[in-house]
Amino acid sequence: MTTAITVDSTQTTAFAGNTIQRGDVHLIKQVSPYVLTDADATLRGVHMKNRLLTCIPTTDRTKTTGTATSLIADLLMTADDDAFDFTVINLGSGSSAFDVYIAAGTDVTLVGNMHVSALDVVDSAIATGSGQFRVRRVSSTTVSVYRLS
Repeated sequence: MTTAITVDSTQTTAFAGNTIQRGDVHLIKQVSPYVLTDADATLRGVHMKNRLLTCIPTTDRTKTTGTATSLIADLLMTADDDAFDFTVINLGSGSSAFDVYIAAGTDVTLVGNMHVSALDVVDSAIATGSGQFRVRRVSSTTVSVYRLS
C-alpha cells in the first residue's frame, strides 16, 4: 500500500484522503454535514462518509443501517478491524422534541445505546443531542456499530 504525502513551505503535510498535519496540529477536512431526511430511512455508508449527520425530526425517527456488506463496500473497509467514526446530531428542540434511533441492518450488530435524544438544556438533563458511533468490520460479511458517546 502506498500513501501519498506532500510537504510544502508552510510545513503543511497532506496525506492522501482528508488528513492534514500543520506543524504539530493534526487536522481533517470536514465537508458540510449530511442532512438526514425527516423520515424512517436507511442510514448508508455514503451518508456516514460525511462524518457529521444532522436531523430535525418532527416525530421519533428510526434510521436503519445499510447491510454489513454495503457498509463494508461504501466505507472501503478492506480488512477485519477496519473502523470508521461518525456523529449523529439531533437538531430537534423544544418541549416536544423527538428522537432518532439507529437500528441494525442485515448482518449488523449494535453495541450500546442507539437512541439519540434531542438536546435538553435543563441543567439536570442528560440528553446532549448527539451521539458518536464507530462502525467496525468484524469479518468480510459482518460489522458492529458501537455507541462511543
